Amino acid sequence: MKHLWKIFALAAIVLFYGCDRIESGNGRASFYLTDGPLEAENVSEVVISISKVEVFGPEGWTTVKEYESPEAINLLELQGGETFFLDERELVSGLYDQIRLGLSSSVATDSEIPAHYIKFNDDSIEEITVPSGAQTGYKVVGDFTIPDGGVTSIIIDFDVRKSVVKAGNSGQFILKPTLRLIEDANVGSIEGTVTGEVDGELVVYAYNDGEYDESEMEPNADGLVFENAVTSANVDAEGNYNLAFLPSGNYDIIIASFDAEGNFQEVVGEDSDVELGAGVQLELNIELVL
Repeated sequence: MKHLWKIFALAAIVLFYGCDRIESGNGRASFYLTDGPLEAENVSEVVISISKVEVFGPEGWTTVKEYESPEAINLLELQGGETFFLDERELVSGLYDQIRLGLSSSVATDSEIPAHYIKFNDDSIEEITVPSGAQTGYKVVGDFTIPDGGVTSIIIDFDVRKSVVKAGNSGQFILKPTLRLIEDANVGSIEGTVTGEVDGELVVYAYNDGEYDESEMEPNADGLVFENAVTSANVDAEGNYNLAFLPSGNYDIIIASFDAEGNFQEVVGEDSDVELGAGVQLELNIELVL
C-alpha cells in the first residue's frame, strides 16, 4: 500500500510547486496502470504493448501519450499496489468519463517476440491475440474530474485474470480486457494476514457488499471463477495480502485455494460487511475455515 501513498505524495508535490504554472481553465492529471493477480502459479509474465493513451472530456478525445514505439508492460509486476506511470500532463479542467488504451498490432522490439504474450515458468511463450484493440483501442468507462488549477491522479486497473482467456477449440489466448478506472482521492486498501494452513495457493477476493453468492464458484463461459469480484490479491508465503485501490464502500471478503495450474479448489475463509473509507489503509486479519 506504500505505493498508493507515493502517488498521493507526488500529486501533492505537483500541486504545491506547479499550480502557478497551470493555465486558467486547466488542471494537471497523472495516469497510472495497475493489475490484480493471476491465479495460475506456472505463469511468469503477461505482457501487453501500449501504443497510445487518450481521454474523453470537455473537448472530446484528447491524446495524453502516444509512444514512438510500443511500450511493453509486464502486468504481473503491477500487483499489490504497484503501478506503472503512463504520463502526466495539463488538460482542460472538467469532467472526464472515458480513457482509451491503444494496443500495438506489431511485434515487440525483438522481432521473434509477439507484442502481447504469456510467458510460462519453463520459458515457453504463447501469443495473446488482440481482436480489435490496435484499431479502435480499449475504452475504460468511469468518471473523474480534473480540477481548475489543481491536480488529480487516475489509476487504470487492468484485471489480467479476467482479461486473458483461452479459447476452447483453438487453444489460443485472447485479450478481452476488463478495465477499471479509479480516481485516487476515492480509494483505500484492505490488507492483513491470513492464518491457517490449507493445500494450494490462496487468493483473496473483494466483492461489493451483498454481491457474492455460491454461484461465483462456478466457471463462466471463459472458465473464470469469482468473475464479479471488484479486485483480488494473492496471499504470499508469509500469509500477507493487499487489496489495493478499492473505492470507499462496504465489501465482502472471500478467500479461495487454487492448485499450481490455477484450478479452483475450494473457499476456505470469508469476512462480511467490511467498511472501507477513502484514504484508509484498513488492516483485516482473517483466520481460515479448517
